[in-house]
Amino acid sequence: MTRLTSTPQGGSQVPLDTHELGQPSQSSSSSAAGPAHQATQPGANDGASPRRPTPETHDTSSRERGTGEREEGSHHSQWVPAPPSASPIRKNRHPWGWGLGILILLGLGGGGYAIYRQIQQQAAAGLLDLTITVREQDLSQRLRVSGQVQPIRQVNVSPREAGIIAELFADQGDQVQAGQLLARMDYGNLTAGVVQAQAQVAEAQARLALQMAGEQPEVIAAAQSRVESAQAQLNQAQLEVQRYTDLANQGAIPRNDLDQFQTTLQQRQASLQEAQQDLARLQRGTRVEAIEQTQAQIQQAQAQLQQQQSRLADTEVRAPFAGIVTQRFAVEGAFVAPTTTASDSTAASSSSILALAEGIEIRSEVPEAQISQIFEGQPVEIRASAYPDRVVRGQVNRIPPSTVVVREVTTFRVIVSPLAAADFLRIGMNVSVDFLGESLPAVLTIPSVALVTQDGQQGVIQWDPSLQQPIFQRVTTGVTQQGSTQVLTGLATGDRIFTSIPPGVNLEQLINQSGEE
Repeated sequence: MTRLTSTPQGGSQVPLDTHELGQPSQSSSSSAAGPAHQATQPGANDGASPRRPTPETHDTSSRERGTGEREEGSHHSQWVPAPPSASPIRKNRHPWGWGLGILILLGLGGGGYAIYRQIQQQAAAGLLDLTITVREQDLSQRLRVSGQVQPIRQVNVSPREAGIIAELFADQGDQVQAGQLLARMDYGNLTAGVVQAQAQVAEAQARLALQMAGEQPEVIAAAQSRVESAQAQLNQAQLEVQRYTDLANQGAIPRNDLDQFQTTLQQRQASLQEAQQDLARLQRGTRVEAIEQTQAQIQQAQAQLQQQQSRLADTEVRAPFAGIVTQRFAVEGAFVAPTTTASDSTAASSSSILALAEGIEIRSEVPEAQISQIFEGQPVEIRASAYPDRVVRGQVNRIPPSTVVVREVTTFRVIVSPLAAADFLRIGMNVSVDFLGESLPAVLTIPSVALVTQDGQQGVIQWDPSLQQPIFQRVTTGVTQQGSTQVLTGLATGDRIFTSIPPGVNLEQLINQSGEE
């Protein structure tokens, strides 16, 4: 049995049994000094040059196929696996190359680490630029709420009686004084009623004057003469009746003639009685009852005169107090009627003439939880939304005893009065009111925007110089005023914090890491 040996990649010889392959035997030799492998194929390919694979060709085939041998015959070639015991080891022809490669890798590794450290430091410097330094500063306690400019007092001016406007003397924006004439209504024939009432009063007053003055002496003397004349006429009538009675009894005259003289006697008695009463009245003066009756008539006439004068005066609409005309609702010739004068708004009223407002005040909405910080006389700062750079000083005027519920929020409508003139503040403007409290000197503060809250945990994102990376730091806060918050625990002066979450930082992950520590 002939065996063919082949030199694998590792240089060892592996015998192959040609009988097992069913191929003609060929002798092959390999030398330790020369790795060339030779094989001849007689027979079918007579005249052809024998193939002599080079070591490089054989090695390449072995690397492509794996650990195995290639058998060459006269007709075909076949790859045969190497036995399991064979462990091919490739001989290193250039041992100095490994050392050079290691040196190159070490050089590249050191430079790469330096570059990595430089990039890391640049990234840290970029994050550090996003931080601010925690410092101490004076912090003034302030409570800022919203408010609105409203007049101290406001009324809708209207006439006392319905009528037509004859003249209008004021317009929107005019400053008026108390009692100033604003409008005049059409008074019709009210003037004639006033003149008639004045005449009635004058008549009653003249009658009373006559009663109070009494009668003159000559009037009394004339009355006395009338009494004496009546008495003489009565005496004459009595004599005639006596004489004619005797004649009638003697039958000298008819009884009818006697009756006529008796009637004349009765008339003379009545005339004497009337003259005596007139004399007595003149002698004792005017009776008290008559004087009182005349006085009552005078009062009644005066009341009628006042009523007519009042109706005439009501045609003149005057300002009830000094202020500014905020609205004009009617024009000359318009029909207006009496209405409720008190009003909290400047809404137009078809039955009013003008809206008049006096002064301004600020009605601020203070939450129920902060009302304990407010007291009367407390200084405040007022800023209008339209003029944010202009500050008006003021003070708390009054704190109402009751609350106001607006959209399910309970507030107190605290009244604030400006201490200085502020012409730019107009009725209805929205303003912010800062109630000034106690000043806290040299307290540790941070911007309020730097605070973050996650799952009920409040803190800040702090720069850790030892780790060269952001960390989550829990803090305890105090007073917050004007965008700054007092820090009670968790930070120290000089610490650096982020005012916003830095790029690429996961807040939840930072909080979890801080909890593990």
